[in-house]
Amino acid sequence: MIKSIIFDFGGVIYDIDHQKTKSAFAQLGLADFDRLYSHAVQTKLFENFETGKIAPADFRKALRAYLPTNCTLQAIDRAWNALLLGFDKERLLLVRKIAQHYNLFLLSNTNQIHYDYYFSELKTTGLEHLFVSSFKKLYFSHQIGLRKPDLESFSLVIEENALSKNETLFIDDFDLNIAAAKMSGLHTKLLEPGMDLFSLFSAEGKLFP
Repeated sequence: MIKSIIFDFGGVIYDIDHQKTKSAFAQLGLADFDRLYSHAVQTKLFENFETGKIAPADFRKALRAYLPTNCTLQAIDRAWNALLLGFDKERLLLVRKIAQHYNLFLLSNTNQIHYDYYFSELKTTGLEHLFVSSFKKLYFSHQIGLRKPDLESFSLVIEENALSKNETLFIDDFDLNIAAAKMSGLHTKLLEPGMDLFSLFSAEGKLFP
């Protein structure tokens, strides 16, 4: 019987579209974002930013090296944040109902720039309390120094909250994270394209059989 649920954030609770950031950087003069991404992966730029090992200023500086010299830091932030589409209030209301039946936790790969953006959005829209109070605890990669699919990230949530693996479900939209959660001993559900939380939960907030 599932008693606790660990949610991914982007693509599960919060709407995102990675293509929009790729297009935004192209408009700034970076035609080959894939080359930047490949190089950044090799140098662990994104990984280090997501685990809080480098500051936003250093991350912007690294990106700026690929862009025209007249590109502003504000423009870089706008392009980097372009993938963030926003909260869906109905989905947050569903999460609130889910929290009436299960202990909820959030485990998100993110970074300081994105974190500041969507928490600013929460404050502006008046949804911060609805979001935050639905979870027992929020785990953001740049704050805990760990990211999925590292097994240590799952262990942290499990051990800090004394969760029973056999009674805990992990929901994510990325198959590598799902595979890691399974290796950690958790139940899992992959949110596939075309699915959302309403595909997994009833209107009352209970998991479908």
